[in-house]
Amino acid sequence: MENLKYLCSRIKDLREFSGYTAKEFALKLNLTEAEYLEYEGGKKDFSIGLFYSIAHALMLEPGVLLSGKEANITTATVVYNGKGKEVERAEGYSFVSLNSDFADSRFQPMLVTIKAGGTPELVKHAGHEFNYVVKGSLRIVIGEKKEFYLKEGDSIYFDASQPHAQIAMSDEAKFLTIIEAKL
Repeated sequence: MENLKYLCSRIKDLREFSGYTAKEFALKLNLTEAEYLEYEGGKKDFSIGLFYSIAHALMLEPGVLLSGKEANITTATVVYNGKGKEVERAEGYSFVSLNSDFADSRFQPMLVTIKAGGTPELVKHAGHEFNYVVKGSLRIVIGEKKEFYLKEGDSIYFDASQPHAQIAMSDEAKFLTIIEAKL
């Protein structure tokens, strides 16, 4: 959770530096000011899609929010096992960026870990999303009536502008997600 506090603090600092009030910035993200302030204050769990929307609204590469430094690699970037930039979004939900050092990336790959027991909020963001289950099993909810059950080796590609959530059906589930970067 310490990483989340740091991330929320960076977002607030960058928003203020960019000259946006909380209300103006909330409008850019299609949120109410109260909702936005809950996210910025670390009181509400923000989705990966919202994280990338915030980066886009600030005209920054998502890696800048994670690392505090500008991505500068343009040929190739390698993330060795266990060495990616990790963010714990909420208790039992974390992700590791797999390309935070690559400049002007067209998509954002992340390794997401979810523990069973949470009640995730349906989220939506621009673009498409791909999920590939690496460990355990997931229930993916898309829209109001569609549910998909995936186990290790299964994948799903979907329109992320539809409300969606991933829920661990095993004690712990890990999946690779790839989201369009220009949200």
